[in-house]
Amino acid sequence: MPDVIKDGAGSGNKARVSATNRLSVNSITESEEFAANELGDAYNINTGTITLTNDTDTPVLYIKNNEDKDLIIQAIILGAKTSTGGSSTDMIEITVVRNPTGGTIISGASDVAINSNRNYGSQNSLDTLAYKGATGNTLTGGEDHILAFANDTNRTFLGINEVLPKGATFGVRLKPQSGNTSTVVYVAVICHLHPEDIF
Repeated sequence: MPDVIKDGAGSGNKARVSATNRLSVNSITESEEFAANELGDAYNINTGTITLTNDTDTPVLYIKNNEDKDLIIQAIILGAKTSTGGSSTDMIEITVVRNPTGGTIISGASDVAINSNRNYGSQNSLDTLAYKGATGNTLTGGEDHILAFANDTNRTFLGINEVLPKGATFGVRLKPQSGNTSTVVYVAVICHLHPEDIF
């Protein structure tokens, strides 16, 4: 005979079951992101400042997930100072690349400036490759996945929801305004590991 949950309301430490066979509980609802942060599995990855000295489409960020859990990228943030020489009517092109495989941004391996846990009480670190690019770098393979535009002198926030299983890679290219000879940029990624242990 299968187990049966019976109404125990009013009889001590027992559960209350309603007339429609629903268990009465008190609960707190929180986002997956917040749950991951509580577990010390939420991170901020930031290239630090990069000076782009031409108007060529340039890789600025490469990430490879080496964790056994899925890495969830929730947002990309771009900051850009005023371009020298860049067209005032032009915009910065942002391209997200899905599963890139090569290029000098990888073989040159310059670590990002910030790869930080968002839980100030956690000593966990993220097992990823996270490299920043520079003018003249290349990024090859994969496929263009997201295209967006941004103005300089602004902070641009792109809310996305990308899932990187173990071994998956993620790249970002920036193409400054036409005629640019110098612009200072950074790219940040807000991400967390899928908190599968709580489900």
